[in-house]
Amino acid sequence: MNVEHQQLAAEVSQVMAEVTRIRRFLHEHPELSGNEEKTAALIAEKCRNMGLSVEEHIGGFGLLATLMIDPERPWLALRADMDGLPIQDGKQLPYASRIKGISHTCGHDVHTAVLLGAAQVICNLKADLNYNIAFIFQPAEETCEGAAAMLREHLFERFTPEQIYAMHVFPYLPAGSIGLREGAMCAAADMFEVEIIGRGGHAARPHECIDVILIASHVIQSLHHIVSRRVNPLHPAVLTIGQINSGYAGNVIPDKVHFSGTIRSLHPEAHEEIRAMMDRIIRQTSEAWGATAQFKLKQATPVLINDSRLIAQAREIIRKSSPDIEIIELPDPSMGGEDFAEFLRDIPGCLFRLGTGGGPETRYPLHHPNFDIDESSMASGIATFAALALNQG
Repeated sequence: MNVEHQQLAAEVSQVMAEVTRIRRFLHEHPELSGNEEKTAALIAEKCRNMGLSVEEHIGGFGLLATLMIDPERPWLALRADMDGLPIQDGKQLPYASRIKGISHTCGHDVHTAVLLGAAQVICNLKADLNYNIAFIFQPAEETCEGAAAMLREHLFERFTPEQIYAMHVFPYLPAGSIGLREGAMCAAADMFEVEIIGRGGHAARPHECIDVILIASHVIQSLHHIVSRRVNPLHPAVLTIGQINSGYAGNVIPDKVHFSGTIRSLHPEAHEEIRAMMDRIIRQTSEAWGATAQFKLKQATPVLINDSRLIAQAREIIRKSSPDIEIIELPDPSMGGEDFAEFLRDIPGCLFRLGTGGGPETRYPLHHPNFDIDESSMASGIATFAALALNQG
């Protein structure tokens, strides 16, 4: 053990006030996926002030900060995402979002602030490092595009990590606890869009029209039967439609309807069955009523698989370096998608959960307008990131 518990705890305590300030500033000033310009600029400034080398604009506003101890030593990477969501902040707090219709309701402000805090702790204790450390600040996680974009711009040709870690806040775990799981952690996710084209007209003369709203209702109900009737019940899967748009007035039958959603699964067989059935249902139901349909499917993320060896290693490091942190073994994977999985296609790594649930105001689910955290939990995130970097080898 390179860094002892008391030394690590003291360093974390010293950075907590600044980490909280950064988190609240980011919470007040969220930016949507692909538009994280000011967030990235703030991160770059903070990293350069620590003495880190910084490369900006990797895959959009992605940023890489590095601490090289010795070019002959191996690399370890720590990653945080930094984009917000198109959700109006519902909290009445001094640090509630100031940007209309945009908020940090998935905790990416926390991820960014915690990784900056961990970077400062690691820099302060760099004499104890056996690895070179890369800090990856990733854009566009919510659209599942940022990780792939950074990889397309040769992120891992700049350095090749032996291992990589990320975290995600989790309001369902007690504040400050760490959730670990071997194997499947997050589901594969696809996004889809459907447009049905019919024939519009007067609401009083439906016999002259091809009613796309009626057709869409049949299609959507049929789609929701796929998981329950065509997928092995032992293979978890989800199909959700989150948006539907059509129409101009209550007395007009429109000529188009558009809806979009997502599919999630943990097994390739289930995923392929859902895709194939969706295509048949959308096309054949529309044609049966005289309409045409367009079905666009975009694969967003693969299943996120936590490396078993690294989970075991992380468990041991956390227990020794931060014995006061409660480790919770997660029994089930999440059906949420996470494009950190893109980094794990070729590099072993793991994503852990940071418990953020304290009082009732911190137990709203992710993506809820009132989502918030117990800020004391960030100390465990900083300590865990820092320990994973400092107590290797």
